[in-house]
Amino acid sequence: MKFYDLHVQSNFSEGENSIEELAKFAKNLGYSGIAVCDYFESMEKLRKLKEIIKSMDIDIEVFPGVEIRTKSVEELKEIIKKVREEVLIVVVSGGNYLINRAACEDSRVDILAHPELGRNDSGLDHICARAAAENNVAIEINFREMLYSFRKPRSHIFAHISRNIKLCTKFNTPLVICSGARSIWDMRGARELVSVANTLGLDLSKAFAAVTSTPQQIIEDNKKKLEGKKITEGVEIVEDNG
Repeated sequence: MKFYDLHVQSNFSEGENSIEELAKFAKNLGYSGIAVCDYFESMEKLRKLKEIIKSMDIDIEVFPGVEIRTKSVEELKEIIKKVREEVLIVVVSGGNYLINRAACEDSRVDILAHPELGRNDSGLDHICARAAAENNVAIEINFREMLYSFRKPRSHIFAHISRNIKLCTKFNTPLVICSGARSIWDMRGARELVSVANTLGLDLSKAFAAVTSTPQQIIEDNKKKLEGKKITEGVEIVEDNG
């Protein structure tokens, strides 16, 4: 069984928060792969991230990603257009309802992160959940949001995440569990994340899928798209070796 954490951040700092240190720690935790999704600042920084990852020699898959943080739907779409063919994983930072909904309605987005962030509700409704299911956008259960719940009582965060789990289960919306780590100290083993999600109401088999088969499917689909082989959902170019 392969485990994946598709949302960690590095910000290119030294020591314990460097990409290599994050990758090594993830390997020790039993992960087969991680996606480094720093906040989008510029294409130059994004390409530097890709160069660093490409130059590493380490026995774990490290995927270039990006987290888009904006309050404007128009800017969100502009950034997605810029980065979609540059990275394997596109994460949208949630919290603002309009951003949550726009992310769920955009098939170019892979993950909507912490839709409940800073809110008095869960950030999702049936419209978002249905759209995410139709566009294959995974909703993230973010461990860091629970770990550092300073602005809201932790019980409120748990309640909002539990509601989103129920919504996603009802509409068969994909779920992923991520650490959201910004240092090695935020990282957790996959089974720990599964246990937390299960406690919040996610069926155990679906909780395991949220760190195994669901992220793996996202990775495989995006690799095919970036290689130019997958041209639309359900249609794939197959090389004729005969």
